[in-house]
Amino acid sequence: MKGKVYQQGFTLVELLIAMVILGVVLTGVVRMFSNTSQYNSSQEMLVDLTQDLRAVKQLMTQELREAGCNPETQGSYGFQLNASDSYDTDSNSIHFTRDIGDGIGSIPEPDGDADDPNEDISYHRTNDNCSVVAGAVMAAGNNNKGCLRRRDHSGVVDEPVMPNVTEFQLRYFDENDTDITAGLISKGDLEKIRTVSVLIRAEVEYPDKVRDQIKSQDMDFRVLIRNL
Repeated sequence: MKGKVYQQGFTLVELLIAMVILGVVLTGVVRMFSNTSQYNSSQEMLVDLTQDLRAVKQLMTQELREAGCNPETQGSYGFQLNASDSYDTDSNSIHFTRDIGDGIGSIPEPDGDADDPNEDISYHRTNDNCSVVAGAVMAAGNNNKGCLRRRDHSGVVDEPVMPNVTEFQLRYFDENDTDITAGLISKGDLEKIRTVSVLIRAEVEYPDKVRDQIKSQDMDFRVLIRNL
């Protein structure tokens, strides 16, 4: 007669060891997915930042190239002085006019004034992050976050252009490529400007969520002022 066959299960110790091993494996898998998700999120923020900077560069470059455009020579066009630091032409703000037409018709024609939309323009950075109420104008070299704003003086509204801007600095050069930024105190000084150098530095939207990666980017470009 054959003996009885007993089926032996796992002991409590073996079950505990298996659970510990499974827990370690699952923790590693969860951490891997979390790191991957965080990396992808960081990359998306960097891509968005790069695209925003390129869009600002394209806008400013196009408008600056038309600064001083005045085919009919009926007035004073180009870079402007202003009592307000927000709308002056200096190291932390830029203000210029151009005569590109009143927008009537398929091909706008110059009409001898700079009172039409997008003909009297200024850029500056304010001490806020593009909130409804604009803060005070920020000095060049101030690395706190601010909002890059654009004003179309025909409508007198400081429109937000880009948030999280940690630097907005302008430099001006004459025909000999001499930096004349510090000496722009009269209309005659402004008429010497031949190129403008623009530096914009900005951070990603949530820098605290970016680990071991680039959190900010620079956009540094120069524009030839062809109409002066």
